[in-house]
Amino acid sequence: MDDLLTPPLVDIVIPVHSTARPLERAVRSALRASEGAGPGQCRVLVVAHHLREREVLAMLPESLRAAVTVFECENRGSTAAVPRNEALRRSTARYVSFLDSDDTLDPGAVTRWLGIAERRGSDLVIPFQHHEAARVDITPIIRPFRSARLDPVKDRLGYRSTCFGLVRTAAARSAGALFDEEVRTGEDQAFVVALYSAAQRIDYAPGLPGYFMRDDAETRVSTQPFSVRETTAAVSRLRRHTWFAGLPPELRASLALKYLRVNVLPGADTVLRAGTWGPGSVEDALAAVQDLLAFAPHVEDRLSSADRKAVALLRASAGAEELRHALAERRAFASPGALLTRNVRWVLDRQSPLRIAAASAAQMARYEFGRRRQAQRRA
Repeated sequence: MDDLLTPPLVDIVIPVHSTARPLERAVRSALRASEGAGPGQCRVLVVAHHLREREVLAMLPESLRAAVTVFECENRGSTAAVPRNEALRRSTARYVSFLDSDDTLDPGAVTRWLGIAERRGSDLVIPFQHHEAARVDITPIIRPFRSARLDPVKDRLGYRSTCFGLVRTAAARSAGALFDEEVRTGEDQAFVVALYSAAQRIDYAPGLPGYFMRDDAETRVSTQPFSVRETTAAVSRLRRHTWFAGLPPELRASLALKYLRVNVLPGADTVLRAGTWGPGSVEDALAAVQDLLAFAPHVEDRLSSADRKAVALLRASAGAEELRHALAERRAFASPGALLTRNVRWVLDRQSPLRIAAASAAQMARYEFGRRRQAQRRA
């Protein structure tokens, strides 16, 4: 605990709630990620949640125990929101970087992000995120050739709601950005939106080194089955925050469209396909949809024809089979129904499905180009 009195530049925060977690791997990666940053500039902060400090230290070999600072937080809540918020309150560092105990950071990643933040004055550095299962993550869906001074609306930052490389601690506190401790999933939504709306400067660190999402966790919250109400709770609670009323209408619209396309309708689809669609599922999904449509003007106009059909069926309390078929149609992403809006006015809007698809393709091309260049350098 005395280490918290000597402020580093970066606190790499690793919440851990179970001795089954691969904490040693995460800590080793955090240390490698901060190599070259200079003595004392980066500190690995392990937050014990539902664990005692001695239990956490017992998870690490003797050689690593002196390299980390461990503190205990309250044993409440079932997600990482509680330990992350506690770390935000206690940190004395200029920046915080959150690392899930299941994941790892690439060697040199934190050093790279710190260089960007110090050179550019970033409040937020969004990292490249890659996956163990060879899945490419192209979020955020930014404008072509853009990596500096990102705009939350123009660069569609709402499509990235996890895995921030570096957050300026003072900016997070000033924005009132906290993780939602009342939801089972999506606890990062409130933190993200508050930051996007208030950060003075947001930058992107494309390509490697980045944040590595591991797929070998036995029980990862993001892969657990949830009801429609649980899936949509974090989004529905955004209106309760004091900063929400001050969000610009276009930011609200872009967020509403993202949540409808990526969270609410797919969440309902998952429940339907799992065979757990119950009597209250339609009501829960429709309540979330109606709430998001009220975020800003013309949200529904910017949905694809396929999405609007699914919304209409929810309003009509359609049967599970009919709704399942409609939600399958919206997953045919290259079809006209999934790409085009009913009103031609919105077909080429920045947040329209057609523009999102085009920007996503450009992001994928950018990723492939960068991957080939790195392969050539290694050769």
